[in-house]
Amino acid sequence: MLPKITELEINTQQTPQDLPPIGKSFLYDFGKGDFVRRNGKLVEIRGLAVLKQWIMKVLKTERFRFRIYDGIDYGVTLEDLIGSNLPRAFIEAEIKREVTASLLKHTHIQSISNWTFERDGKRMHIKFHVITVEGAFDMEVDR
Repeated sequence: MLPKITELEINTQQTPQDLPPIGKSFLYDFGKGDFVRRNGKLVEIRGLAVLKQWIMKVLKTERFRFRIYDGIDYGVTLEDLIGSNLPRAFIEAEIKREVTASLLKHTHIQSISNWTFERDGKRMHIKFHVITVEGAFDMEVDR
């Protein structure tokens, strides 16, 4: 005997995940390589600003280079890829794969999209769109 389809209840609402808040951190100036201070105190950041800073740190950290990250899957492996003479389409596809895999480890990041690449000699300017549970924003990084 088959159930009557019209009597089935289908739950179409997704249950929200109970994610901890992003929290706070301290503003870091990647150009200077140091934390930002005002009146002698570290500048506090919260919410999406913390997430943006975490993304930038992941993208600027070459995986397997620093002993402090031994045994931790943190950072990206882009250095040899960007400076190589491999076909540009392959390099861009690998950057997308590597960056997406690294960033989706954060529980608040849902997806990465809208990639653009600009090559300048051995350097690469990468832009992409990040969708999180708190909102969306664009990121840019030079590698």
